[in-house]
Amino acid sequence: MTQSDYAMPSPENKAGDLQRQVETLRAELEKIQRRAADLEEANAQWQVTFDAIADAICVLDADHRIVRMNRAMAQLVGRSEADAVGHHCWKLVHGTDQPPESCPCQNVRRFLKRHNAVIDHNQRWIDVTIDPRFDYQGQLDGFIHVMSDVTASVFKENALREAHHTLLTVLDSIDAVIYAADMASNELIFMNRHMRDMFAGNAAPTCWQELHNLDGSDRCGTAEQLLDENGQPKGVMVWEGTNKARNQWFLHHDRAIKWVDGRYVRLHVATDISAVKTLERERMENETRLRQAQKMEAIGTLAGGIAHDFNNILSAILGYSELALDDANQGRSNPTYISQVYRAGQRARDLVQQILTFSRQTETESKPIQIQPIIKEALKLLRPSLPSTIDIQVEVRSDAIVRADPIQIHQVIMNLCTNASHAMRNGGGRLRVALLEEELVADGNPIAGLVPGRYLKLEVSDTGHGIDPLVIDRIFDPYFTTKEKNEGTGMGLAVVQGIVRGCGGAIKASSRPGQGAVFSVYFPVIAPTTASHAVSQEFIPLGRERILFVDDEAALADLAKEILGRLGYRVTVHTDSLEALSLFEHQPRAFDLIMTDMTMPQITGDAFAERCRAIRPDIPIIICTGYSQKVTPEMMDRLGIGALIMKPLVRNKLGIAVRQVLDGKKNLKTHD
Repeated sequence: MTQSDYAMPSPENKAGDLQRQVETLRAELEKIQRRAADLEEANAQWQVTFDAIADAICVLDADHRIVRMNRAMAQLVGRSEADAVGHHCWKLVHGTDQPPESCPCQNVRRFLKRHNAVIDHNQRWIDVTIDPRFDYQGQLDGFIHVMSDVTASVFKENALREAHHTLLTVLDSIDAVIYAADMASNELIFMNRHMRDMFAGNAAPTCWQELHNLDGSDRCGTAEQLLDENGQPKGVMVWEGTNKARNQWFLHHDRAIKWVDGRYVRLHVATDISAVKTLERERMENETRLRQAQKMEAIGTLAGGIAHDFNNILSAILGYSELALDDANQGRSNPTYISQVYRAGQRARDLVQQILTFSRQTETESKPIQIQPIIKEALKLLRPSLPSTIDIQVEVRSDAIVRADPIQIHQVIMNLCTNASHAMRNGGGRLRVALLEEELVADGNPIAGLVPGRYLKLEVSDTGHGIDPLVIDRIFDPYFTTKEKNEGTGMGLAVVQGIVRGCGGAIKASSRPGQGAVFSVYFPVIAPTTASHAVSQEFIPLGRERILFVDDEAALADLAKEILGRLGYRVTVHTDSLEALSLFEHQPRAFDLIMTDMTMPQITGDAFAERCRAIRPDIPIIICTGYSQKVTPEMMDRLGIGALIMKPLVRNKLGIAVRQVLDGKKNLKTHD
């Protein structure tokens, strides 16, 4: 070692080293100061963020004492952070000296993982989440305690749960089948109590078969019917269906709704309307009976007129027959007398047809008709039954065509005219029946139930005592009547109103006491149709075929044989249906046509025709009858009846019908 190794630094060198050290220390101090400032700023920013969190948050040590907390926590417990630090969390939250049994911190300490619980705090629902905090060695060092006010969410959830329960209660209280089903598979997603009870809780595989009596291959309420081209709901679809197996009628409502999973499903509501259908059927039956009763009442009113006409007809028949017989006994012949008898017979035939037509109970048959001939026919029957003090005036100014049942129109006219005559029976007066057209416009005087357009107006007026203003609004009510006891059922005007409405029309009444009444009936006018031309009755075709004619009335059988014989046919007649059947059984090929009466004592015409058809299926058959109600189109088709001829037998109609049936034309109906 040399001496230089032990040399001391010079003062100048020492001063320079100190200066450098001072500068280094000053730089480090500035760094520390800047870092401290940054930490203080970061801490301030963290505190601002910490306090801005809406949830109440506090940091606990390992003994559950509060180390730090945000503003929300301070507000929740009502303490400042300085006052709260060092206290156990349960002391501030629950006000107890010991943790509660359900304390989430105990579960976190036990399992060393997050725990969550909802607690009731000061009538508020608080969602508590606690996470464990570990030191760098992995030891439990404390807890992060977060509290969220979920009162609104809990109330909302409870409200939704209550609403759901209420909705299910309502659906289960409805006595209708309600279910939701998948659009494509028809898999049931929901069904109410009524449906569960109906199908014993097992409706999934059988709902279409049981409820709709369908197998699902041709059903209503499909996706194509309930969703538009964009896959959006179209609206409600309403339809009726019957289940024949259950003998039930259902009114169905289908619509597409969005389910909880976002897909559209079919909501179906089916109401049992069997009782309504039964009541509707009974109502229609009652209306039919009431109309028939009103017809019978009208026929009772007409009895005098019918008797008057029949006596006149019989007088002509008997009187001219006596004159013809006298001439015949003296070897003379007077065709005029025979013609008078023939015309009287035609009048009698027409009168009987009118009575049968008016009193029949068949379904209504609406068709294009003109009303003026019906007015003439009705007044002809009514005139003899009216006092001579009543003057009838008819004013027809339109031949427009309407769609209606002529029988019902006849009934309307008879009823209104009969009521008018009752109003004038004591002092007489004028009964006026007018037929004219009226154009109803939108800005004119509206008539309830009618749209603007062209109408045929039937007007029946009288000069009688009029209608009391206090009751005029009730005259169309069923069973309401101002007549004396035993003078009427009170159903006349109610039936008239029902008939008129059924034709798409309306009726109104106007009256002043002592000045008579006017009933105006409006029928919609329709476009005229080309009338079919009837078969000419001037030419009567002849024939040479063999005919078996069966009728228990010997006079009619002989008459038919004579008429048909003069037309060239070879006719075998029988008044005993069993004997005629025996003859046909033994000689089925001896005849080309069978003509039989409908009503016979031993075997009826339809049974006779059926027995003959069983022997020879190709034999043409004609039924003759004086009353056609028993002969229906279904019966004619089933038995292969070629024609129905209404009595009395008239040569031209009889000859044409026989020829047409023999020539292969079937299902003819001849009224004469």
